[in-house]
Amino acid sequence: MHPESRPLTPAHAAQMDLTDVQSTPDSRGLAIDQVGIKRLLLPVRVPERSGQLQSSLGTFSLTVALDSHTKGIHMSRLVEIALALAPELTLARLLEALDTMCDRESSPHSMLEVSFPFFRIKKSPMSGEESPLDYTVTWWGERSQGRVQWTWTLGVPVTTLCPCSREISLYGAHNQRAQVTLVLAPKIPLDIEAGLDIVEAQASAELYALLKRSDEKWVTERAFERPRFVEDLVRDIARSLASDPRLIRFSVEVENLESIHHHSAYARLSLSGSSQGDPGTSARS
Repeated sequence: MHPESRPLTPAHAAQMDLTDVQSTPDSRGLAIDQVGIKRLLLPVRVPERSGQLQSSLGTFSLTVALDSHTKGIHMSRLVEIALALAPELTLARLLEALDTMCDRESSPHSMLEVSFPFFRIKKSPMSGEESPLDYTVTWWGERSQGRVQWTWTLGVPVTTLCPCSREISLYGAHNQRAQVTLVLAPKIPLDIEAGLDIVEAQASAELYALLKRSDEKWVTERAFERPRFVEDLVRDIARSLASDPRLIRFSVEVENLESIHHHSAYARLSLSGSSQGDPGTSARS
């Protein structure tokens, strides 16, 4: 075999000139608003109120803006940033990662979003049996021209019982599972369980993964004593959030998965607090 026709060994390949194609010029004159990676699944650890780190599975999206004269970004750098976040995923570290993304990609704009299930160990109200219940958490942050905005979203399942049904029926009242979605723009990072507490305190009843007969009796009777329309639930949750000085803007959505209709009942309420600056925004150098 002629020496020049031999396949390259790893040592020979390492000596080759690896052209940085992404950094070459582009002549089309069109900037790109967002370019990056979506749906990157990574094992993550997220903080609990106790200070312990809970293992979960995070779904990451990371993007930056690209100027009109550069061909592409280095997407491997975004994967590296997500990998660095995953072992201890906190909202504060996510916001720091936005700066790192801009620096490493030489971009004025960055966006990072991560969603993950969060589990809470709950005791059944009468038997005391413990079981985990899952909630959905999404953290989102964006850096643009030196300013950072962030929100976090909580998906909380609860039970609601219809006040009208209880009032007009001779026997019982219809109830159903409801999905509450909070979107919060905080002044400072908050712990996840604080948001869960606020929602569950206002529902007709909480959900549990494991219920014995004594627990089921307690939960259904509690719901009967605390009837809630979707209108009631969004207002009660919003009233609790409006007095929290750590929040500047929030929205509350409630969807009742109706048990006697083939449609859902729905309500949404948004409130903004202080007019001092944009909610959930801070200036960063």
